[in-house]
Amino acid sequence: MQKVCSQCNGSGQCADNTACYNCNGSGREKCSSCSGCGSKKCNTCDGKGKLLVFVNLKVKWSTEMDDYVVQDSSGLRLEKLVKVSGKELFRDAQIMVYPVLGFPDVSVAQASERLIRDHQVKYTKNSRILQQRQTIELITITKVNYTWKEKPYVYYVYGNELKVNAEDYPATCCCSVM
Repeated sequence: MQKVCSQCNGSGQCADNTACYNCNGSGREKCSSCSGCGSKKCNTCDGKGKLLVFVNLKVKWSTEMDDYVVQDSSGLRLEKLVKVSGKELFRDAQIMVYPVLGFPDVSVAQASERLIRDHQVKYTKNSRILQQRQTIELITITKVNYTWKEKPYVYYVYGNELKVNAEDYPATCCCSVM
């Protein structure tokens, strides 16, 4: 592109009637951005019209888990049971698992159906489920009632790890429950 020379106002001559040094006497000067060709050379691709780009893809792998514990009447707090293992009664691992059917405790079958449905709703909105697994474990709990100095106390032995919970154990200085 060319525009009117800013030095000679398009006349091509200076005040002393010599040819304008800015436009070489043409009265027009070249655009400083495009050098008179009407387009500007791209600094990124150096005028070649080809760009090298990359896409940075971040994948987050996570394991989501929910537990259901059948209410027991032992008196042991439920958060203790989550930390131990039990005898595996059922295991199913597939891309998509189906609810447990025909389990003797109806609440376990209902919880299986609810947890699978909740996971579908919760995790298929913005992620992809690659595999699901559900297991049913039987965690044994032994409740021990004992008397010490004519006062009744209770402690529990639970899980495959034989963890002991004795919250109200009367002597804390030198004795331990084996």
